[in-house]
Amino acid sequence: MVAGQRLREARKKVNLTQQELADMLGIKAAEISQYESDKRTPRWPVFRKMLDILNISADEVLGREITVNDGEEYQVRLSKEDLKILSCIKDNPTLYKALINNPKRNIHLINSNLKKLIPEIDS
Repeated sequence: MVAGQRLREARKKVNLTQQELADMLGIKAAEISQYESDKRTPRWPVFRKMLDILNISADEVLGREITVNDGEEYQVRLSKEDLKILSCIKDNPTLYKALINNPKRNIHLINSNLKKLIPEIDS
């Protein structure tokens, strides 16, 4: 999911139309449409005000919603989509074990097979 889709979902969650949000921000509804379709990026003052109106953080819009701390020296930020994928992998014990034992090799095998099954995948 990209930032525009997250903005659209947040706008709908607070029951605002594009026009209503645009009016609150002092911009045209067409700009909201462009933000939501990732054709345009809002200027910082507009973006900041939009975040307040939609009650959403910049991290959420950018997909950096969860911070995982490994207890060592670094943190990893994961989106909801990343967590969903990891959860699905963990729910498949055979795949999970294969990836844990040799992640690089098995990701390469999965990627190669996906390219054969779905040629339009560009990785």
